[in-house]
Amino acid sequence: MKYRRAVGGLAALATVISGSALVALAAPSYAGSSTGPAFPVERSDDGVTLLEGADGLVRGLLADDAPVALPQGMTGSPEDAARTHLERFAAKMGIDADTLRPAGASTVAGGEVVRLQQYINGLPVVAGDVTATLDHSGGLEALLGETVSGVVEAPTSLFSDARARVVAREYVADKADVPALGLRVEDQGDWIYNPRLLGAPGPAVNRETQKLHVSSRDGLIDYTIFVDPGFESVALAYSNNHEAVNRKVCDLDNRDVGVPESAACDDLTVAYSRQEGQGPSGIADVDTVYDNLGETAEQYSRLAGLDVSALVGGEDRSLRATTRVCATGYQEGCPLANAFWSDTLQQLVYGDGVTGLDVTAHELAHGVTAHTSQLYYVYQSGAINESMSDVFGNLIDLAANPEKQGSAEAWYIGEDSRPGAASMPVPLRSMADPTATQSPDRLTSSLWDADPDHQDFGGVHSNSGPGNKAAYLIAQGDRFNGYDVRGLGLDKTFTIYWTAQRILTSGADYKELFHVLPLSCRKNIGKPGTGITEDDCAQVDKAVRATEMHKDAAESAPVAAAYCPAGEQVEASYTQAFDAPPVDWDVDSEGSGLSVADFGFANVNRGADALLLSTTEGEIEETSVTSEPIPVPAGGRLRLDYSTLFGLYAPVDGPTARLEYSTDGLLWLPAQSLAARNGGPWSGHSYGWSSARYDLSSLAGHHVRFRISVEGTTGDDNNPSSVLNVDNVKVYTCS
Repeated sequence: MKYRRAVGGLAALATVISGSALVALAAPSYAGSSTGPAFPVERSDDGVTLLEGADGLVRGLLADDAPVALPQGMTGSPEDAARTHLERFAAKMGIDADTLRPAGASTVAGGEVVRLQQYINGLPVVAGDVTATLDHSGGLEALLGETVSGVVEAPTSLFSDARARVVAREYVADKADVPALGLRVEDQGDWIYNPRLLGAPGPAVNRETQKLHVSSRDGLIDYTIFVDPGFESVALAYSNNHEAVNRKVCDLDNRDVGVPESAACDDLTVAYSRQEGQGPSGIADVDTVYDNLGETAEQYSRLAGLDVSALVGGEDRSLRATTRVCATGYQEGCPLANAFWSDTLQQLVYGDGVTGLDVTAHELAHGVTAHTSQLYYVYQSGAINESMSDVFGNLIDLAANPEKQGSAEAWYIGEDSRPGAASMPVPLRSMADPTATQSPDRLTSSLWDADPDHQDFGGVHSNSGPGNKAAYLIAQGDRFNGYDVRGLGLDKTFTIYWTAQRILTSGADYKELFHVLPLSCRKNIGKPGTGITEDDCAQVDKAVRATEMHKDAAESAPVAAAYCPAGEQVEASYTQAFDAPPVDWDVDSEGSGLSVADFGFANVNRGADALLLSTTEGEIEETSVTSEPIPVPAGGRLRLDYSTLFGLYAPVDGPTARLEYSTDGLLWLPAQSLAARNGGPWSGHSYGWSSARYDLSSLAGHHVRFRISVEGTTGDDNNPSSVLNVDNVKVYTCS
């Protein structure tokens, strides 16, 4: 048999998949609140209903008719109550309560929310957190969130901390198109990363990673990077600048700071142009931002009872901003055609004229998110992060400008900005009709942005559309997707979303928001000052269904399939990791061999090598590999990881990959005919690693051969090679 490493044709393909896009999770069997009459569901016998998806993953549970009471006579802190409920229901959620530690509690309408962070081997888990929503008596209303289990794959190489810093710095330099030498790197400790928790490409494997903060001195470039030392590559990366009463506003007057050197509004780097209590500065942008910061703070205080300055303003509790920023090292050309919140500087940064109230409130809301739900700014959690900022930004704008209500521009984002750079579109987005600015208005919309090049961290801006449409329906009311939704008005909508902001977990996807919004509404029923009723919450139920938050996203990578249902263990009877030439697979056809598993992905895969099948225009039109007979146990399943690099713009009749099986080596049947998840055939570009799972129960007792094949080529002159990678083939049972 011949074994080759892939060469030629792959470099071009690797350049188009340096990032990856969202891997959607499966739809739960029901939606909305389990306590409301709008969408009744089957109740369990212990007072709770599991929020379980078709993939077998449990995202949480809701109390049925009333909160689950604490044991009689028990008193204590909200953290103690959360721990008691967690220990009772952990097995139902498929989590180990001993791996979760309290990470803070906050007061919400009707009670408390306790956030618990998962640790394994003493290390925190990225997006591994659970929120326990309690009433005033410590009764459980909901447990939400996901964790991981199983062993942690620790790096075995001698990859040094210094090398990890170099990898992170070079990644950001390339992403931001700036010299690496000017970037600072801060080590933030070791974390465990499992792509499943963020819906990211890659096998659901726990890996030790190093968390590094990479930034320019002035914070205009600000990234969080997780480096996997075992693969010497980036596992996860995202920006902390999300494209703030004691006000301090500075101004750069559009002078170019070049490779970012200075935008910090601290009266040293940039002098204050106007501080709290001072009269107008005479600089239009400075005075507009000063006024808008005050208006935003006033609305947060009125609608949420929140001192936003105390929450995000640092030691001196100040809301800081720098206006008329120009930084050609951050963005080609001047002035800056955007505005953003900088976590590093703890302030707002504005381009010339990008100073509308909704923009100010939007960016300040990113700071609020960073101090509450801490939504990761990547994939669906990043899209929800963006949507929450749009929601709060627009609600505050409309509350302060009632004359806009009912107008054509009422639900635009950024319509009041007057950017000096023509590259910034106005308006940025429409909440009433996200499709008007090429954003999806529901999860199944063909406008869903898979973002294969990871240019928008998994489509965080575009894919905010479903969240924005839901908020518009809840506040304004409209008929959409077969649902008539009565609007609740601005104040009730703000109250519901402010409650949701404290309940959401850091890695929330739209399926979690689907349950959190109705829950957040019902937590406010009967609370003084809210006026929220059960019929109001029935409208929220309809809004989340109309936007199809409970469904898989369209135009995205296939979902990573779990091995077993929550709480069950994998018992493997056959494993092939392709980390060495396999003796039990016939890998001798043209176009097949072994190759490095990650292929330059920004997200790592498991193991050193992977099986590779490749076709090339004008050379190899099809290729296949076949296993030796593999015994199938009773209740057996087959699972494998795969990625297709079939070009971003492959024609309809382009390459196709498939898995087939045979019990006699003569008759071959399509594996997708078995009960399967992501069973194929696979075509197009998978946007990174995903997985497929098959139910082999009907083949129990047989020795089965499996054949993997690729037929056809892309027809793409720039990327003539089509590549299928397969890894981690496993036959197993669940127990």
